Amino acid sequence: MSVDREEILALLIRYALAIDTKDWKLLRSCFTDEASSDYGDIGSWRGAGDLVMFMEDAHAGMGPTQHLLSNFQIEVNGDEASSLSYVHAVTVLASRPDDWIDTIGTYEDRLHRGAGGWRIAHRTFRTTRTLLSPSLTPRPRHTDPPEATP
Repeated sequence: MSVDREEILALLIRYALAIDTKDWKLLRSCFTDEASSDYGDIGSWRGAGDLVMFMEDAHAGMGPTQHLLSNFQIEVNGDEASSLSYVHAVTVLASRPDDWIDTIGTYEDRLHRGAGGWRIAHRTFRTTRTLLSPSLTPRPRHTDPPEATP
């Protein structure tokens, strides 16, 4: 494995660790200053500070979380690189520990190597599926009138 690939892999794992430990300074160090992020329906951000602020707010009500990354594909071209990784994120609500959100998807990243090493310059998160604990699952609304009984 090349040194660049090892450093990029360590960066991607550091990102997951930063979210799971709520170490927002460490999370900020994973991105270039001008990083952009597209998380689909969740939102898009310009600048690492805005993304980190969102993540801090989004995880404020969470208890334990686990962001598990796998199936890394990394291509390096000089000081630029791209990566694709699978993500399986399980988050537990702090106020209701029996309630959870379980999401799988992919991170598609463009990375840049600068004076501080490899950083994420752009991230696209694509959701494959999300499951909610039963008490968080919306119940279907029935709009048909009840049947009349004779």
